[in-house]
Amino acid sequence: MRRIIFIMSRLALVLIFNSFLLSCVTTHVKGSRIDELAIKKIEVGKTNRSDVLKMFGAPDKIIDAGGVVTSKSAVTGDVDIAAKQEIAVGKNQEIYIYEYEEKVGLVHGGGYFEVREEKKNTLMIWIDKDTGIVQDYGYKKEIK
Repeated sequence: MRRIIFIMSRLALVLIFNSFLLSCVTTHVKGSRIDELAIKKIEVGKTNRSDVLKMFGAPDKIIDAGGVVTSKSAVTGDVDIAAKQEIAVGKNQEIYIYEYEEKVGLVHGGGYFEVREEKKNTLMIWIDKDTGIVQDYGYKKEIK
């Protein structure tokens, strides 16, 4: 009887140890990191489209804002960014959007992904379509 209890306790330890091995930390990433030092180099009214593309590369999204009434909050959900400017009807602008998302979590046996920390950074740059000059920009950093 003692031998059976000994074997069962060892088996339980092996199963517990294996469950820890099957749960590993992993990171899921979407987009490219946004260079915060480059953001500080953006000068409204001076930086042009070419400069933006050199600093950040191709945007994840481009929104044609000409003729559309919208605000920065409509895209990012950030009240602070929304307070900066609204895009008026008829303005010939496009919005370059750069997004970076990182999820750190555990992968359990069976492929279940449990998110432990989530980071999302969004950079939006308003560019005049005719002149190619930056009209405004906003940066939002979230950690959940």
